[in-house]
Amino acid sequence: MIWYLYATVAVFMICFLAYRSKPEKYADLMGVSALLALVFCIGNAITVLYRFPDAMLAAPVLDLFLVAMIFRSNQQSPETWKSLIVATLVAQLTLHAVTIGLWKTGSLTEHGLWTYVVAVNAIFIVQLLTLATVGVGHGLDCLRGWMSDRRHSALVQDAGQ
Repeated sequence: MIWYLYATVAVFMICFLAYRSKPEKYADLMGVSALLALVFCIGNAITVLYRFPDAMLAAPVLDLFLVAMIFRSNQQSPETWKSLIVATLVAQLTLHAVTIGLWKTGSLTEHGLWTYVVAVNAIFIVQLLTLATVGVGHGLDCLRGWMSDRRHSALVQDAGQ
């Protein structure tokens, strides 16, 4: 569990640095990473308070909130990464619905519960990697620009001698 917290904080920091560099371009990335981190914290707090599997009942509400916010943002300024995040959240909502339905009808097996936990964790990793990829991509663009400027200034200095 603690590694997910570290990963979430790391992705948030990557997105924050991209935002600080170009706020107009990466405001949505920063917002989505902040929302994902917030929902992660709230979900874990609910799990501590209500224990698993009762805490699972809050997951669809939290994910529905995320889907609505990110979907609306994607309508205003479409980007591939937002569509991917929305798709993973819809898959996660479906997974919640099926698992809660099986649980409430008494049909959820231990294997089914294990599959649910692994799938939700895998989807969360995909969400974090998606956000991190956009932020790291920006960082690599900045590095490439810096290296190009540095090379160009060295060539200009050499030509002047």
